[in-house]
Amino acid sequence: MKNLYLLPAIFLMITGCGSYTSLIKYQKLPDDVYANNNLKEYLKNNNSPKIVLRVPNTNDKATSNTIINQNNNVLYNAIEKELLKEGFNVRDRGLFNEIMDKSKSADYSKLGEETDTDLILEVISINTDILYSTNKITLVNNGNAAESSNITPINYKKPGAAVEFRLIMVRKNEVAGNYKYNYTPCPNGCPLTDWTYNKHTKALELKETVTVNALEEFITRCTGDLVKSFKS
Repeated sequence: MKNLYLLPAIFLMITGCGSYTSLIKYQKLPDDVYANNNLKEYLKNNNSPKIVLRVPNTNDKATSNTIINQNNNVLYNAIEKELLKEGFNVRDRGLFNEIMDKSKSADYSKLGEETDTDLILEVISINTDILYSTNKITLVNNGNAAESSNITPINYKKPGAAVEFRLIMVRKNEVAGNYKYNYTPCPNGCPLTDWTYNKHTKALELKETVTVNALEEFITRCTGDLVKSFKS
């Protein structure tokens, strides 16, 4: 409880002189992106490759297009829409799964012939349980937008996210790229007043998770960045 009593004093100390906005900002984790030269060379010679999205834990069928998690379905659709915008020929993932289920081969090159597919983009994971924490408060001077910061005895916590992809060149039966993108919460800073004190963890935190809308925007941007990484 000691930290709780410190909060009013800390808040007055950092906002008492002049007109400031107190924000919480987090350091961005670096993305991890790799695409091999075979993939880059292939895409130079193929302007509209046929690609299918493979997703984890799905019962997706061509007729019903059902999926275990409806929120994830929104994210998967966002990936496919972005691939279409980037000029890819996006194959029906439900039909692809049906053919895979019936096929006796685990060889991607043979599956490529059976499904008429050039590339598979696998969603390895979408993790929304990555906790960010900082004890630094950023002060923005409302008069001239200058920033300064204060270190406090309080930890400010907020959930972030990460998405991991794997890209497979089907006919070569080759993993051609691995990608991990990190979603950092409060990209423009979140107001200090958004946090509440948790007496059990003795920390200020937000209970809310990353919203589906924020994730959809993040996933769309990641897909665009992914395409740029192996076309550059």
